[in-house]
Amino acid sequence: MKKSNTFWIVLVLTCTSFFFANGQDGEAIFKQNCAACHKLGQRFIGPDLIGVNQKRSEDWLVSFIKSSQTMIKSGDADAVAIYEEFNQMLMTDLAHLSNDDIKAILSFIEQQSSSTNSTEESVEIVEVVPTNYSAEDVQKGQNLFSGKTRFSNGGASCISCHNVTNDELISGGLMAKDLTNAYARMGEAGVASIISSPPFPVMVTAYKKNPLDSIETSQLTAFLKHADEVSDEQEVRSGASLFILGGGSGIIIFFLLIELIWKKRLRKSVKEDIYNR
Repeated sequence: MKKSNTFWIVLVLTCTSFFFANGQDGEAIFKQNCAACHKLGQRFIGPDLIGVNQKRSEDWLVSFIKSSQTMIKSGDADAVAIYEEFNQMLMTDLAHLSNDDIKAILSFIEQQSSSTNSTEESVEIVEVVPTNYSAEDVQKGQNLFSGKTRFSNGGASCISCHNVTNDELISGGLMAKDLTNAYARMGEAGVASIISSPPFPVMVTAYKKNPLDSIETSQLTAFLKHADEVSDEQEVRSGASLFILGGGSGIIIFFLLIELIWKKRLRKSVKEDIYNR
């Protein structure tokens, strides 16, 4: 009898620990990958996710979270509708998450949904009053973006991966998305949220030990707002053209060096005179 009771106690504790761990994992994964654009109970950059488990099938949600862009390109009606509703802003593909990770997120959302009496009609839409940034804020943000001023925690400058079309800057990196009109697409809250809590794996890795502080976030937002407002007046320059020009010049210089070295080559054997005698 004792043995039987011990078995059931261990089983219950194991199951309780398993479900509790899953709930915790789901919340942590949500905060790391989703919270920058989604709020629970509020419409933010992306849609409110309360009740999403009842609106779409699990298979659909897993596919959409892994690659919404693939589903939009395939013509999936629901995916296209969400894309159009939210100003054609593409959700970041989260292909690095496993199916179990995504199911943990969905489980966490379902738990939050069951404790919230929220309906589509009562969803709160976050209205953000744009901040009036000063010219000094814009300049400081530009200096941070370009790397002229280092981040307080030593993080990499934005321009190493991103480009912003602005006459005050050189062409930026091609590794990540062009941010010239990011403010128009995401608004102030969206830009600030992405900068302070980036959902992109590369940014997470780059700034995990070098986070930006709130002042730097505000100044970068000020610069991106300004860059968007004046973008029509700027000369469009492509980092690709500089890459091609620099690469072409490098190849030409390389071949010229080979030619110079070849001209100075040894043209006959050091023992040729002995051989001729």
